[in-house]
Amino acid sequence: MKDQEKKVSQSKEKENQGQVKEITKKPWFWPAVYLTVCAVLLSSFFMFQGGGTDLAEEDPTEENEGIFDFNTDSEDEEAVPVGTEEEQMQLPVFDESVVNVVGHFYDHNATAEEQEAALVYYNQTYYQNKGIDLANADGETFDVTAALSGEVVRAEQDSLLGHVVEISHGDDLVTAYHSLQDLQVEEGDTITKGSIIGTAGENEYNRDAGVHVHFEVRENGVAYNPMDVMNLRVAEMSFDDADGIDEATPSDEEGDDEADEREDEDTELEEEASDSDSDEDDDTEEEE
Repeated sequence: MKDQEKKVSQSKEKENQGQVKEITKKPWFWPAVYLTVCAVLLSSFFMFQGGGTDLAEEDPTEENEGIFDFNTDSEDEEAVPVGTEEEQMQLPVFDESVVNVVGHFYDHNATAEEQEAALVYYNQTYYQNKGIDLANADGETFDVTAALSGEVVRAEQDSLLGHVVEISHGDDLVTAYHSLQDLQVEEGDTITKGSIIGTAGENEYNRDAGVHVHFEVRENGVAYNPMDVMNLRVAEMSFDDADGIDEATPSDEEGDDEADEREDEDTELEEEASDSDSDEDDDTEEEE
């Protein structure tokens, strides 16, 4: 029985093999196999590519979320200001709480009493204060700093104003610092906001202020009230409707002129005295 089943099985296998051989001999068989294999490979490739694309789209938000912050909410974090245009004007000191304003800008719209307090008396003449004067409450000296970043366009000693520093901030905007005891910058230096430029001292022009720093803000050579632009960005400053002062301030040249005038007066007095002595001698000779 088993032998018979075995023979039947063998005969079926031979029959199947014969059918396979007949099929493989068909002219369309091998092209069909080739196309089938290609279809399977292409399907696998596209499936793999589709899965890779999904991963590529997910990775930047998951893996790089802690590295790059694309949050555009301005309330959480402000952009860091870049350049002088975005800097805010500050008083020329490290700590504003340790200084007092002892001299105010002369405001044409202020009361008569306020205008009188904003005058500087020098050499029997009253001058309008073109800036503000800052002094320490105890009268001690203190470091003077740059109110904005910029380029030093003047750094020298003036016999009347003390050591003077002027810094250009572009667009005809200049800050000036007078009555410095010394200088820690030179003309041509590029400095950043808050850099030390010198220390507060005294000067001949405004001796009543004692140890102080005189601070001015100018545009196109005209002085404006520094307190009007304090804590404002440079881009926000506007002087179109502001009252400025273009009055000359005593300087070395005026001091030299005064010295020359005094020398001329002394010479005239000496000449008059000499003439008087010669006249007396002549009178004495005539009497004899």
